[in-house]
Amino acid sequence: MKITPKMQVEVFHLLFLQQLSGQTVANRYAIKGGCNLRFFFDSVRYSEDLDIDVAIMQKHTLENKVNKIFQSPAFLKLLQEYAIHRITFSSPKQTQTTQRWKIQLHGDFVMPLHTKIEFSRRAEKYSGELGNVTVKICQQYHLAPLRLSHYGIHEAISQKIAALAHRSQTQARDIFDLYHLLHIASPKQLSITKNTENAALLALQSIHFSDYQSQVVNFLESDRQKLFNHKNYWQEMVTTVKNYLENTS
Repeated sequence: MKITPKMQVEVFHLLFLQQLSGQTVANRYAIKGGCNLRFFFDSVRYSEDLDIDVAIMQKHTLENKVNKIFQSPAFLKLLQEYAIHRITFSSPKQTQTTQRWKIQLHGDFVMPLHTKIEFSRRAEKYSGELGNVTVKICQQYHLAPLRLSHYGIHEAISQKIAALAHRSQTQARDIFDLYHLLHIASPKQLSITKNTENAALLALQSIHFSDYQSQVVNFLESDRQKLFNHKNYWQEMVTTVKNYLENTS
């Protein structure tokens, strides 16, 4: 199997989750963001980073658990099967609400690959569910079936709307991800506040095709880039998301 840098970052995330899930009760964490869409909802967009909500677990317990995984010879041996020879990491943010690790993957490439893993503790209701990582992804990396805790489609849509509305810096990937989620199922119409709707619509108007190219298309594999790098497709996404938002409040 020819493995690309994007795939190496992805398999690192999967192998980390495999180790974490073996040591953590399922109702104490939930995968969110791009990895949630990629692993459970067939998104073609690779995620640069791994974001997880966590509940109950104490800060020092999680910190020790993650560091132990990264330092494990058994974990490194698994990574080496995918041409990742070693990893280095730092933990620049370790607070009661957010715990973040920055990781460098060292392989045959000139410069290391960079990724982040971030755990968040939030006050709002926690509603993760168990699900199977798609067969296609497991087969791609020759992995046994993976059953992990993640957010379901309705919660994923809510989170993406909130991200679009409230990020300090708007991201084209939120539009791409929302469009994807609205097409893979028939999600119920969510109820959001008028303020959130207005903020999301304003953000939608501020993102341009060039942003989509740099923030989304560049993170697809080359064969996919040719399919998705079209202005008409981008306009279709924007229109679909706009129509959905205007019917949610």
